[in-house]
Amino acid sequence: MIQEVTMYQAVCDGCGRPCAGISGIVAWETPESARIVAWESGWMSVNHRLYCPDCVEYDEETDSYKPKKKE
Repeated sequence: MIQEVTMYQAVCDGCGRPCAGISGIVAWETPESARIVAWESGWMSVNHRLYCPDCVEYDEETDSYKPKKKE
């Protein structure tokens, strides 16, 4: 039998890339599982948005992380 299921993946709010995690898996059973894998892979949550390491930078003035400005 083939059955449709709902899965979740973490997607960067900056570039739209999905998080593959260390194992290469891109879909999870719960939103929280996808979020945890993203954080373990170096992704950051900034202002309730999720960013991959390529789309976030440290701001020394505010001592916090912020999305990189698009060029």
